Amino acid sequence: MSEKKRLFKNTMLITIGNLGTKIISFLLLPLYTTLLSTSEYGTYDFIITINVLLIPIITLSMHEALFRFIIDAKENNKEFKKIVTNSLTTVLVGNIFIFLIFLVIAILNKEHLSLIGYLYIITAANSLFMYFNNFLRGLGKIKEYTIISCAKNAIQIILNVITIVVFKLGINGLFVSLIVADMVGFIVIVVYSKFWRYVDLKLINRKTLFPMLKYALPLIPNALCAQIINLSDRFVIIGFMGTAYNGIYSISYKFPSIIETIYHYFYIAWSESASRTLLNGKEQAIKYYQSLHDVMNNFTFSSVILLISLMPLLFRILIKGEYVEGFKYVPILLLSIYFDCMAKFYSGIFTALKKTRIMATTTIVAAVINLIINIMLIKYIGLYAAAGSTLIAEFILIILRRRKLKKHMNLPLSKTKVLLMIVVSVSILLLYSYDNVILLLCSFILSTLYFIIANKKIIQRLITNIKYKLRKSKIA
Repeated sequence: MSEKKRLFKNTMLITIGNLGTKIISFLLLPLYTTLLSTSEYGTYDFIITINVLLIPIITLSMHEALFRFIIDAKENNKEFKKIVTNSLTTVLVGNIFIFLIFLVIAILNKEHLSLIGYLYIITAANSLFMYFNNFLRGLGKIKEYTIISCAKNAIQIILNVITIVVFKLGINGLFVSLIVADMVGFIVIVVYSKFWRYVDLKLINRKTLFPMLKYALPLIPNALCAQIINLSDRFVIIGFMGTAYNGIYSISYKFPSIIETIYHYFYIAWSESASRTLLNGKEQAIKYYQSLHDVMNNFTFSSVILLISLMPLLFRILIKGEYVEGFKYVPILLLSIYFDCMAKFYSGIFTALKKTRIMATTTIVAAVINLIINIMLIKYIGLYAAAGSTLIAEFILIILRRRKLKKHMNLPLSKTKVLLMIVVSVSILLLYSYDNVILLLCSFILSTLYFIIANKKIIQRLITNIKYKLRKSKIA
């Protein structure tokens, strides 16, 4: 199987397996926005964001190192077991260390004891699920990875509805659902893979651990700063405006997260594919990277533009009450997600090259810029400062990563195409309106036409494949 076919197959498996539960979760937004106050949802979003921030610290990003290193190792051999044992030990020690820190914090701050307890359990369960899930990825078991991820998400959604609607537990129900889903997920992986076969404590040694740490440690500031770009928005909003405004902002981010989530499915398969392709030689890898670059750029940007044009309709259907105010910030956040997605595309290449330090330094610069702009403007333009600082930071991030990438390879982007993208995005923003039906229609027509033109080759290939399968089924 060619690497492109493998990438497409893995991406489709991951997307199909997870997208259904994500859609259901998204359709439950009216339920959440009806039963939870903006302050409650803002608190929940804040806790989850801190959890994501803590994961790379607790694990030392060894779940990422595990994935990358076992690709180069053969299953069941001694080197494979060394990689698994040393990475697992690091993650478990990290969880014990963070428990002691949380224990001290809980003793000093008894007022927020329940939130501190929830945060630790959520983080511990999530770190273990991520570790074992990356173990499946490294083994190339994408189908199993997809099924388990999908089942975990489904359990969480079902428990969300039960705990909020039936038991009236509010945000406590959301926390319990998340914890149970993650715990079930990693236990299933351990049992399915018979993970204990790959662990031998006698194999803990510096020669295996240090190269993995050298790869993983730069991913910590990279992951932290990537989250700081997100988390600083939350901190600044809560600090200057309160949790209710954070609830509104988090709902605004739900729509950009559609693109982010779908792209994440691609990135999971892409980071593996980029690494495997490099094993066949750098020259062949560069051709492969270039062929995908334009396709992903066109598809991601045109999807963002199409989603912006649909915002007035989606907000009217899905969002209730005070949350409607978030409508104003969605286009800015969607455009920032486009830059974020393309920056992650370059991250996949840096991961393959094991140039994780580049990922860290570029993200640090972007995070600092985001925080400075946010703090400077939040008093004057409110939530626009959070959204705008994110957009500027992500734009700078992609510029920095492209410059760094040129030292290793060149992935050119047509100036004419860039100009067209600017014209289309400005036009869509000018047509953006909550109430005007004519502007909504014009925006949708323009974005749809652009989507079709930008993805013409993909659409043609898709139609050809459908016709082929129809003919084949008739013959059969």
